[in-house]
Amino acid sequence: MDNEKNEIRVKEITQQHRQNVYGNMGRNNRVIEYYQKMLVEGIIHKELSPAEASTMRKRLNRLRDCNKFWVTETYETSHIKLLLKTFLCKDKFCSNCNQVRKLVLKNRFLPLMEQYKDSLYHMVLTVPDCYGENLRGIIKHMNRCFKTLVTYLNGNKKIRGIDLLPYDFQGCIRSLEITYKGDVYHPHFHVAAVLGNGSSIEEKSILNQFSNVGNRLFSDFETIIQRMWWLLINEQRLTASNILGDDDSLGRYSCVADKFQSEDYMRLTKVYAEDRHPMSYENFKTLYRALERIRQIQGYGMFYNFTPEGLKEYTEKEYDLLENYLLCGENPVSAYEPLSRLANESGFTLLRAKNRGLNSKFKTV
Repeated sequence: MDNEKNEIRVKEITQQHRQNVYGNMGRNNRVIEYYQKMLVEGIIHKELSPAEASTMRKRLNRLRDCNKFWVTETYETSHIKLLLKTFLCKDKFCSNCNQVRKLVLKNRFLPLMEQYKDSLYHMVLTVPDCYGENLRGIIKHMNRCFKTLVTYLNGNKKIRGIDLLPYDFQGCIRSLEITYKGDVYHPHFHVAAVLGNGSSIEEKSILNQFSNVGNRLFSDFETIIQRMWWLLINEQRLTASNILGDDDSLGRYSCVADKFQSEDYMRLTKVYAEDRHPMSYENFKTLYRALERIRQIQGYGMFYNFTPEGLKEYTEKEYDLLENYLLCGENPVSAYEPLSRLANESGFTLLRAKNRGLNSKFKTV
């Protein structure tokens, strides 16, 4: 334990990476402009309470300063700069922090998910598109419905005539993503689910309205979840006759379930997608209000309330070599340096160190 507390981890920050981070700051300018406009409009039209205006003002200021200055120590002879600390705003609309967040989530989830790779499945649950004014209410309703769906999958609730226990649902990670075009929004869930006996899900032979002219076949499990999800969203009773029957008045919502692939991880970390349609000011306002105090990612079962494992970049032995190389008998020069200068600096190797102990030559990041 003592060795873990005193462990220092070092990683080089390449010039290309620094330039990418600096580019994120430029993309944040648009979000800063949106925050300013929303704050002014809210105050003028009395749409924001004093507390809400104060909160938005603080978020705006943190976003302005995000990653703007890096605290470094410079070893002139060795041509080494050591990053001690930077300041992140942790705003969900910040380009810098979204990248950091993806790395944190990867470090948190992937080691545990890797243990279950043979029984890990990627599910997508959708609902019909909606307008911005209805987005928040629909997201909250989806969250409640998904929580109920999990209770049926894990056997805490049962449906007479339908047995879901043979699939051996052990837990899942549920992530919300929102795509949009204009004022039309498409909220949906990406789910990484562990099904201990999910092999039958890979046996797909059923055609339905989501098959895209035969290009997609579904398993029994998928068609059951499609109907259950529709019934939950539309607040209908979950009975065997409603789920398995041929009542034309009952519908389905799209649900797919396939073996989890490495590229599916990225889908678990996106909150909103700007890939095809850049975020307008109206989109920003809608997303800001819809996502306020909404948990984007939630774990269930074995994924509920676990702690992240530590980063593994360099071993203790490798660090000893790096430490000797870094110091070279020099006394470092500490400074606050703007990222605008560090992004294009090529005369020094920039390293990042993280010390989890208190008695180290390096300060805590």
